[in-house]
Amino acid sequence: MSVPTSTMAECPVCRGETLHEVLSGKMEGKTHAVMDSTVKCRECGHVHHIVVKVERPLDVPIIISWIDESVKTKITIGPDEVISVDDEIMCGEKPVLVTSIESKGARVKRAKARDIQTIWAKKFDKIRVPFSIGHLGRSYSESVLAVPDEEFFVGDILKVGKAEVAIHTIKLRNKVVRDGGAEARDIVRVYAAAVKKKSY
Repeated sequence: MSVPTSTMAECPVCRGETLHEVLSGKMEGKTHAVMDSTVKCRECGHVHHIVVKVERPLDVPIIISWIDESVKTKITIGPDEVISVDDEIMCGEKPVLVTSIESKGARVKRAKARDIQTIWAKKFDKIRVPFSIGHLGRSYSESVLAVPDEEFFVGDILKVGKAEVAIHTIKLRNKVVRDGGAEARDIVRVYAAAVKKKSY
């Protein structure tokens, strides 16, 4: 019996039940198991030890995509653990973002592991941030790779492709940012203008 990659547990710092990443441990038993593990709270980062009785974890099929490639594997999770679209979960040592869930023959927003047929996800250690770049009255698309918590700010000048560009607008899922910044994980598209190089 393998140890799940994550579990719900009581966090002594958050003082409530939160999602924990399982760092190490062992499981014993058949139908119901005793999990003796070192875990890390995904809310506050506190690392602590737990011993809990859990149902035998399930191996749920997961399809992980990255750019033009898809890989089918399995993720081990507790049967009552709830997985939702847009959740960040660990698949082995790699973080992935859940993009779709199939449960009981239909696509759903969330479901317990015991009811899931397939999880679709994308690699989330690095993500593509799409750019629309204006140059000489025209615009073209580019993208940059960034870690999920990397921040982009209006006014930033950076190299995208072969051009230096200045960010003027950042579009998020629910708003448009024209002053300030946002993390790569929340960005739908960045709008920028090519910067003219000074001649001396």
